[in-house]
Amino acid sequence: MLRIVILFFAINLTFSQEKLRLKDNYLQTGIDFKNRKYLIFINPEFYYSKKFESKTWSKNTLKFNAIPKEDNFPYNFFHIKGKNYLVHNGCGTVYEFKNDSIIRIDNSFEHKNQFMASTFVYKDEIYYFGGYGLFTFKNILTKFDFKTKEWELVKYSNYKKLPEPRANSLIFQKNEKLYLIGGLTDNFETNLTTTKNIKLNDIWELNLNTKEWINIGELKDKQSINFEHYNSFINDKNIYDYGKLFEFDFDNNALKSTEPRDKYSFSYFEKFNPITNEIFYALGNSNDGNRKLEIIVEDYESYKSEFTNEEELFETQNSPLLYTTIAFLFLTFGFLFFYLKRKAKPTYESKIILKDSNFYFKDKLINNLLNEEKDLLLFLFKSKNTPLAMNEVVDFFSKNDNTPYNTLTKKKDLVLNGLKQKLAFILEIDENNLFITQKNTEDKRIKEIQLNPRYF
Repeated sequence: MLRIVILFFAINLTFSQEKLRLKDNYLQTGIDFKNRKYLIFINPEFYYSKKFESKTWSKNTLKFNAIPKEDNFPYNFFHIKGKNYLVHNGCGTVYEFKNDSIIRIDNSFEHKNQFMASTFVYKDEIYYFGGYGLFTFKNILTKFDFKTKEWELVKYSNYKKLPEPRANSLIFQKNEKLYLIGGLTDNFETNLTTTKNIKLNDIWELNLNTKEWINIGELKDKQSINFEHYNSFINDKNIYDYGKLFEFDFDNNALKSTEPRDKYSFSYFEKFNPITNEIFYALGNSNDGNRKLEIIVEDYESYKSEFTNEEELFETQNSPLLYTTIAFLFLTFGFLFFYLKRKAKPTYESKIILKDSNFYFKDKLINNLLNEEKDLLLFLFKSKNTPLAMNEVVDFFSKNDNTPYNTLTKKKDLVLNGLKQKLAFILEIDENNLFITQKNTEDKRIKEIQLNPRYF
């Protein structure tokens, strides 16, 4: 009985402290902004919570948990529109945490196709970029549809320019732009199978509206980030936390950093609380798998350090030499274009033009047309950009009298042939090239005629 009392007292004493100490290696932190609570998920039977205003952690029994029992807790936490979600870190199954229960809400399955993917929330939707699964690295972007409860593949606007497949990338979001930094990928330069992955140092920008990727450049300090183990959190600025704090300024191409501190080396699962300006994280005593974790909620002002170093964030792909080369090529091709265009003028560059109801060719008045031929050419000129049905041309000769249609058709052919002969003679071309004749695209029975824009 005495042992039970002592154990009960020890447990309550531990939970009454602001720092919660845990032996478990796998956990997930979360912030429930609606209920103003910090959360820790670590076990299929219980979870820990602490209110924003409280100093005390409490251990809470889960009334129901649909998550399969595993040795670790492989789920990412998201808080969206007042609700808390746990999503498998390989993508797929989605759970909602509410009322001390974890219930499954998706119609999907455990994809296990995007482990170590970079995750973010945009317009209240969950996104996974890249990752590793089924023996390959990915550069896909997937999104969970809360209406269908399914995952969908997001289509890019340009598949010719995409980031290389990768996992463990850093991502930072600023309004409609998503910044992607580095990651790990396969060694594509060899066919040998190895366990050593290539470290990428490129920086990309994704327009979340148009879904178009732009390559910004390469990390200038390629040793500043360890992508094999990364931690990051976002507050009003883009912060990366490993060994020391880094602040990314993409607009001004600047990378600021602090001096190294142990807490930056051994902290995990950071979450920033903009309501209280606090940082919520687990602090390990080492980087190995046997580390013990201390859960800490700390004022961000005391957590951060002064940024003592500043350098350029990235090296642009467009160097001054490249700009010079592009300018030289542009001028060269421009000169060749105009030279060849001037040298290779078409034989029939001059056209028949209409001016003040008269027709001219090479500034000379065409005066050998009969009145009906001139009237017909005027009629065709008015619709020179639009094909005319032959029956419209026949109707042109109608004077609203009782002239039979066959007679009008013959008159149309007679005037049209005379016009062809005279104009073809002036232009020195085959009269069959003077007009464009074709069948109507919707009704093949209808024949259409149009002035050839090459000569008019």
